[in-house]
Amino acid sequence: MKTSIVLLLSDILPHRKKAYHKVVKNKIFQDKKTDDVFLELKQLGLHGFELLLPQYASTTNKDIAEVEELSTKHNFPVLSVHQALRFLTATKINEIIRLFEIANMLGAKVIVLHINSALKQIFDDAYIKSLHDLEKKFDVTVTFENMEKHAVSYFHAHRWHPAKFADLVNKTGFHITLDTVHLEHSGGDILKFYQQNKERIRNIHLSDYRPHPLNSSLRPMRYKHMPLGNGKLPINKFISLLQKEKYKGLVTLELYCDIKGVEQSMNIIKQSINSKTSIKA
Repeated sequence: MKTSIVLLLSDILPHRKKAYHKVVKNKIFQDKKTDDVFLELKQLGLHGFELLLPQYASTTNKDIAEVEELSTKHNFPVLSVHQALRFLTATKINEIIRLFEIANMLGAKVIVLHINSALKQIFDDAYIKSLHDLEKKFDVTVTFENMEKHAVSYFHAHRWHPAKFADLVNKTGFHITLDTVHLEHSGGDILKFYQQNKERIRNIHLSDYRPHPLNSSLRPMRYKHMPLGNGKLPINKFISLLQKEKYKGLVTLELYCDIKGVEQSMNIIKQSINSKTSIKA
């Protein structure tokens, strides 16, 4: 398996930041240049990164060329491309075509789509066929990410319910980006889910989680997407399971923390890989 980390394009290219992106940013880049961040992440043992496209901004070929230049310079490749976050609106097919084009330009073989952003299209045969045609054309795999259970998604169980989500992805012939925090928050078991769906999982958004009495919309961000070891998930057992099953996909850290949190998380992954017995995180 390859270790990766989610990085926002507007953090990598700070000159592309708009007012919104100056508020929503990753602490990993705080007071640091992109060159220095890439160097540190490589030194921690990460193999590459997942490029998260920014909200409320178009991503130009010039932007992608700049990302590719930095990636090549540091031998720190883009391993997957994540669609821009959406709220309530559907991801149109033209946006998905653009995702494939970006992945192709960067040499990434996986794109991440949000199942909730597909809305009713995910049940449309023409939409499903279009995505599969794009997979064949670009030789890039579509993965759908399982989302959280919350007030808005409650009546759309295929977006968050472990079995219903996996069943839909399987029936439509796509693959899975497993988000450990979303699954745990929605009542799932990450060990069980992996064992039942390992043939479909190509990417894992890995972070820790601590339960909170408030729902996902109100719960403080510090309780989710935590550095490994700071929450309640059986992280060591999970990594050991991936090793045992010879998982060949991506393990992508999705963390809200500074570089020290990334280092802590990578140390736990390395310890779990090197340990002969599972240790409860």
